[in-house]
Amino acid sequence: MASEELVLDTTYLLPIFGISVSLEGFGEFFPRLLAKYVVLYNPVSLVEAKWIVLKLAKRVPQKRDALLERFRIGLEALLRDERLGQTELTNPSVEGIADLLLTQAGVADYFDRLIYATAASRRSMLLTEDKELAEVARRGDIPAPKRVIRWSDVARETH
Repeated sequence: MASEELVLDTTYLLPIFGISVSLEGFGEFFPRLLAKYVVLYNPVSLVEAKWIVLKLAKRVPQKRDALLERFRIGLEALLRDERLGQTELTNPSVEGIADLLLTQAGVADYFDRLIYATAASRRSMLLTEDKELAEVARRGDIPAPKRVIRWSDVARETH
């Protein structure tokens, strides 16, 4: 039974919404990840994913309707999947860490700050491809997730 929490960055939810990501073996290893960990995401990732869908739809207008429909279908599937849990959007602890990421580490992206801060406040692992967040976690002057890992680490561990 999985017991260790793993918070996902938005990247790993994008395939659910029909947006391809270039992560080696994603289709093979993601189900293993769901079996190995208590997998969580911050609901801000849903907003960020929709933002990405809207940017894609603007770039390729002829695919707009299909992209929007795929997002809705993916959202329904995600919300029904009991293997993926949703954290709360924010709380004072999350905001405190997110603010430190802005003021002490210069992390500009609020979505990234919320996701990192969620993992740090829960003392969970964080799965992200964001090198800036991994560097901040190593600094030691800002609360950090239990561990920050990349997809290549997941592929290696679940192989």
